[in-house]
Amino acid sequence: MDDTARKLLAAALRYAAARLATLDTAQKLAELVEKPLADAVQVQGHLTTAGTQLATAVTALDAGDLANGTRHLWDALGEVDAAATILGVKLDVVAQKAIEEAPPRALLQGLGLRSPVAAMKADDNGSPLLEVTWKGTSASAPPFQVDAVELTVRFGAPGLSMTVAGSGASIDLGRGTDGLIRKLIGAAGSASTDLAFTVDARGVTTRGAVGPIALPARLDAQVVELQGLDLALNAEGGDLRIDLRSRLLTELLGVLKARVDGAGLRLPIDPARILAGQQPFGDPSFLVPEAIGISLDAGPVSGGGYLRVVQGGFGGALALTIGPVKVDAFGLFREVDGAMSFVVVMSMRFPVPIELGLLFTLNAVGGIVGLGVDVMPDAIAAGIKDGVLEQLMFPPDVVAAAPTILQTLGRVFPAKAGSFVVGPMVQLAWGRPISLFTLDVGVVLAVPDPVIVIVGLARAALPTEEAPIIDLRAGVMAQFGRGKVLLRAELYNSRIALFSVYGSLGLLIRFDDPGVYLSAGGFHPKFTAIPGELTGMRRIGAEMSPPVGLQLRLEGYVAVTPNTVQFGGSIEIGYSVAVAAVRGSLTLDALIQLDPFGFEVAISAGVHVEAFGIALLGVQLSGRLTGPSPWTIEGRGRFSLPWPLPDPSIDVGPITFGPSRPASPALEAVAPLAKVAEALNLPEAWQRAERAGQYVPVRMTPVPGVPAGGGDSPTVVAPWELVRCSQRRFPWQMTIERVGAAPVAPAECRLAVPGGVRVGAVGGAPGAAVDSSSVTESFAIGQLLQLSADEQLGAPDFEDRQGGLTIDLSTAETDAAALLPFAHSVELEYEDSWPGRPEEPIEPMRLLISDAMLRLLLDAGPAGSSALRSAEDWRPQLAERRIEVRPVSEVRVTDVASGALRADFAPWSDALFSARGVQGGLAAMTRVGA
Repeated sequence: MDDTARKLLAAALRYAAARLATLDTAQKLAELVEKPLADAVQVQGHLTTAGTQLATAVTALDAGDLANGTRHLWDALGEVDAAATILGVKLDVVAQKAIEEAPPRALLQGLGLRSPVAAMKADDNGSPLLEVTWKGTSASAPPFQVDAVELTVRFGAPGLSMTVAGSGASIDLGRGTDGLIRKLIGAAGSASTDLAFTVDARGVTTRGAVGPIALPARLDAQVVELQGLDLALNAEGGDLRIDLRSRLLTELLGVLKARVDGAGLRLPIDPARILAGQQPFGDPSFLVPEAIGISLDAGPVSGGGYLRVVQGGFGGALALTIGPVKVDAFGLFREVDGAMSFVVVMSMRFPVPIELGLLFTLNAVGGIVGLGVDVMPDAIAAGIKDGVLEQLMFPPDVVAAAPTILQTLGRVFPAKAGSFVVGPMVQLAWGRPISLFTLDVGVVLAVPDPVIVIVGLARAALPTEEAPIIDLRAGVMAQFGRGKVLLRAELYNSRIALFSVYGSLGLLIRFDDPGVYLSAGGFHPKFTAIPGELTGMRRIGAEMSPPVGLQLRLEGYVAVTPNTVQFGGSIEIGYSVAVAAVRGSLTLDALIQLDPFGFEVAISAGVHVEAFGIALLGVQLSGRLTGPSPWTIEGRGRFSLPWPLPDPSIDVGPITFGPSRPASPALEAVAPLAKVAEALNLPEAWQRAERAGQYVPVRMTPVPGVPAGGGDSPTVVAPWELVRCSQRRFPWQMTIERVGAAPVAPAECRLAVPGGVRVGAVGGAPGAAVDSSSVTESFAIGQLLQLSADEQLGAPDFEDRQGGLTIDLSTAETDAAALLPFAHSVELEYEDSWPGRPEEPIEPMRLLISDAMLRLLLDAGPAGSSALRSAEDWRPQLAERRIEVRPVSEVRVTDVASGALRADFAPWSDALFSARGVQGGLAAMTRVGA
């Protein structure tokens, strides 16, 4: 509930409580309703109970508890109703006389209302409620002028509500406007409509909602047409505002038409003014237009444009025909971190295609340029089948589709400070005189995080584009960079004669998290380790679905991942006549796991008869085969019978036969600690590493007599460099359960570096403690953990874990003596070089400057103009902003039974151990971004 509604309801409830407080004796009630006092003891008993409820209600209202205050106040009214019934009157008579005795003069004066009319009614549930209505005429509350106003207050068990309705309301849209809009609609331009506002427990609403809602209205202006008027209630920061936005259409000089959306007024509502009897609205403010559309028809130049306010800036589209040439452009202009950000897409269509030879033509050219924006290949891939490429590459009507195009543009090219995108586009065609095949191709380059994105949109239409029998449309996106190669292709909105055809193709090659994934039509239903870049893929299929007659659908898929091969498909066939139909289906899904080898094949078939879309009779058979060591087969048959007969079913298996997987010969246990020590003793495990952001004063050249590193030679590290030691045998800080088929010793061991890192610990010396940080490497964790079949399907192929350390030798300065045995001392030799040395010596100059002049020069320079120069504006906490980035392979663990979070985002292998620890229920493992 907004603050305005709370204040108004509280004031109404306190007024009702004050009027009830005057009816504390039977004599006062009898005098109010002008009835003789009968059975005074019983009447007084009800009024005493009402007084108790009233005191509880006032206490709740003082505490700000409107709900309990309303409930106790309604209970008090119930007791007054019982007392009035003894006197032979109803509650509505008591309410009307009590209000007339002391009316809310401030409210009635502000709205120009007359005496009330009270009546007992029932709500939608049949419960009683008290309704009090005031009516008035010709109320004025600028910028409103109302022919008739009505205030209705309803009070019942559900709560209190107040509705103010104004008929024939004239809203002066010219009041408060300025500039072009004021010139268009004129200072006296007003819109006429009917308004109604309700205040209840939901807050302040209009027609049951906060809006925006469309109001039927007409505009009193000569040169402007009002195409719509929207009203919305906004309660931000505790203040309630009414926003009135118009949709205006005007024509200038017969050649230019303009559509202005969103221009209007904002009217603040002050409950204090209402309760004081003043007009309820504060000073109106002008609402700038949200969108402007322009249409131009001036002989050889025609076209249109569209400009719209978007989050953080504005976007627009322009389509012009200048003689025979058509030029389209659309773009977004935003602000990010105080700097300008924009992206613009332009294209030009040739009136006559340019011949390229062999029936190829060049139909159009274009380009994309953006500053302060990045490109999101995943957004392009996910939206190919939804027409993202058609919106970005040579759209047929940019102005008509501008709202959708601008949304897509902002999603594909998000604002990012310091980034730059650029790329060309061309539209090619083949066939003369009719283009049978068209291809739109674009190449986008983004820096400084380099990535190349190639997009394509192809269409083949035979025999003509206007009446094709074969119409194939495909979108393609290829990404090269940012640690991956990604290819996504979609066949959509396509048909071959009577058949609709569709499907997805995807290829992903990862370098940072090594793995290759290839899919045509998606993945096996049980395969959960689907890369985020390949989600949402559709089966390769064809469908013929006339409303009656033969109906057919064919679908299939095949996929290859680092450890699985998957394929499957389905056939659905049916025949319908009028309201009856016979339908059948056959489905096959196969999953082959390579290591350890195994497979699963599931097949199902069914047929049923239906009428009016309801299945009457049917049979469904399903089977599953797994193997090979051992073989397991199981099946199920289910019969569907008409209601109310039960649906019997038959289950077979699981039946296991054949030899189990032969026990592997006992392998010698592997000691991960010894293997890691062996790996770290190799020279290539120790490398020099540059310090991030370090200024390198000089570049070191090989020094005679000092090993330069490589082979068996030690690695030479400059004083400002770091030492990086790492290996890829085993991860650190992770429980290791096995090594392939071999056990580990000790069992379920975990590698760590206790006590920190020390250097120079030789010959019994303690060495010097130094700072260190983790180095991550990619490990095939599936070879190191005991995983069930389901866990193997969900496990990532590789996971980034700690595999070493980066050591900062400079932190050992206090114990530098420990490093002396490893140090080499050489004589530093250097020579001066001054390119462009002047032939004549430079005469020295003397400059005398006072302290005051020095301060003036500093304050007038770049340092002095910085906002951070002011002491009160200096906020060191804003000097550095950190963003936490998580790998997409991390997951969080939730207890399915209780819904409790068991472990926050962590690497998959750590989350697995947390999920195994959930007692008495299942655990859900959710990836980052899912």
